[in-house]
Amino acid sequence: MTNELIPIRLSHLLGHSGVGAIVRGANGLVIVQDTRQWTDRSGLCAGKLIPYVERVRAALGIKEQLREPPVAKGLANGQVDGTCVPATRFPSWMRCPSCGALYRWPWRNDQPDHAPRCNHRKCERHPKLEQVTWVLAHPSGYLADVPWYFLVHHGARDPKQCNCKVQDQLRLIERGYEERILRCDACRAETRFCGDERIRFGEGRMQPWTKDDLVPPIEAAEQGDKDLAKVLVINDTRVYLPVAKSALVIPPESRVRKGTVVDRLYRNSGDRSRIDDARTPLAKKGIIRTLATEYRCKPDDIETALGDLARGYPLYGENLTPGQLRESEFKAFLEVLPDQREDEDLVTRNRSGEWRDLGMALDLNTDEQKIVHGVRHLVRVDRLKAVKVFKGFTRLDGKEIVPPDIVGKSDWLPAIELHGEGIFLALNEDRLKSWEQTPAVVSRRNRLLPRFAQSGRDAPNTLTTRFMLLHTLSHLLMRQIESDGGYPAASLIERLYCANAPEPMAGILIHVAVPDIAGSLGGLAELSEPRRFLGILIRALEHSCWCSLDPVCSEHEGQGPGLLNRAACHACALVPEPACEYGNTLLDRGFVKGDTASGLPSFFGMA
Repeated sequence: MTNELIPIRLSHLLGHSGVGAIVRGANGLVIVQDTRQWTDRSGLCAGKLIPYVERVRAALGIKEQLREPPVAKGLANGQVDGTCVPATRFPSWMRCPSCGALYRWPWRNDQPDHAPRCNHRKCERHPKLEQVTWVLAHPSGYLADVPWYFLVHHGARDPKQCNCKVQDQLRLIERGYEERILRCDACRAETRFCGDERIRFGEGRMQPWTKDDLVPPIEAAEQGDKDLAKVLVINDTRVYLPVAKSALVIPPESRVRKGTVVDRLYRNSGDRSRIDDARTPLAKKGIIRTLATEYRCKPDDIETALGDLARGYPLYGENLTPGQLRESEFKAFLEVLPDQREDEDLVTRNRSGEWRDLGMALDLNTDEQKIVHGVRHLVRVDRLKAVKVFKGFTRLDGKEIVPPDIVGKSDWLPAIELHGEGIFLALNEDRLKSWEQTPAVVSRRNRLLPRFAQSGRDAPNTLTTRFMLLHTLSHLLMRQIESDGGYPAASLIERLYCANAPEPMAGILIHVAVPDIAGSLGGLAELSEPRRFLGILIRALEHSCWCSLDPVCSEHEGQGPGLLNRAACHACALVPEPACEYGNTLLDRGFVKGDTASGLPSFFGMA
């Protein structure tokens, strides 16, 4: 068996190609191993520590350190430079596409780059084997090969078949359209294989993405019908659902000067340990002089930096409240930062004054002036940095999140820094309060509440008309930006700021973010020029008034996943899945365009 280097985007490694996920390589399917095995040759964690994320950790309720996944690259001589994220070939069964013969681990004795072939005596073609595409998944996160031997024999009545011990003469035969027969050639037992069987998940199985972990005993009480393992095809979304959270880096951490003495000491825990481990004041001074030489600065600069670190640099003792993530970001966008530098991690330009002046322009008609007055703040975001954290995964809609190290004892989580730019806008709060209290608006939202309660969604915690207006407007803007600005909607990301109390928020951030320090080229931020953005907003609102599936779409009481959308479909308001925070649900064009017949007011049409 040969090693294969599979290139994976870092963003994918913290998403659908993360720990416990099945990934397709050039030579077959593999499963990504847990983070305990992401180590270098000395056995130490190979991931680079991400600095200046204390606020992110606090806001997301994370105690662990955040580290980037290790990065390696292939060399021309076939060698690998750096530490790879390890993966294991899985499923371990292969099948002959001609005769259906099943083989387990047929690649173990093969030479590098040699594809296993069928050697069944009744197979005339002897073609290359193909990996089976079914697995056995459990709601607790366990994964295993399909127990082919058990499936073909467990319903047998013939004593010979019940006592059959031969496990290497199994065949999965296709008959007609989507009909498969699982057969044991040794005892002639056979059964129909549907690909959705539910069976108990036996303890003692070795987990393919871990090093030595076995499945612990599963209590009988836990082995109810809902907790049975299920056979699924590998590309079924229930096989693997990643759980990742993201947050923006905002002041004061975003304003840190890179390369300063205090920055270098903050990042280098080894140098700080050298100073802390000094046994005498004289020894400490000697180490400081040595570091001053290495840093090309004065010893006094080291002393000053140590004082800053002792006072809690860079937050200096600021109280961080878990869960106050969006509130802090919302305030950061509205704050005018003095003396901004281009190398900061959040560079904004508040264009709200220019936007309000535009509302007084003589060449705007009454409807256009109403649209301008519906937006209170417009901010150009030239530079931003988001931190995406991989917290684990679930299977079969299970409630339990499996952590990246499987056992939940690691002191770090995989994370990446994403750089980009964007546009931020906040709606007129006074008009919004008046609009959301309108009886027709409240009544339309209330008809969706029972389905929202049954869905078990935890975000947003309470479904409000304010949220549905912001979410739908965000989608309409992304679709219009794709048309006017040339950005594919799949590259855009929405971030909603919605709250009624204690401090009201009604903001939308549309941005791009890539794992590259360059971010993007400024095209998206340029769209925030007031008159240009007004054109985008006007056209987005015009498109909200009509859908190619109207009147069916506009009059729908419920459509989409969980019937959680009203007037919103692929032809009018849905965007690619990566762009939406809420899975393309909780959308309704009715809140944006209004409906004169039912007395539903349009937010942007109100005086």
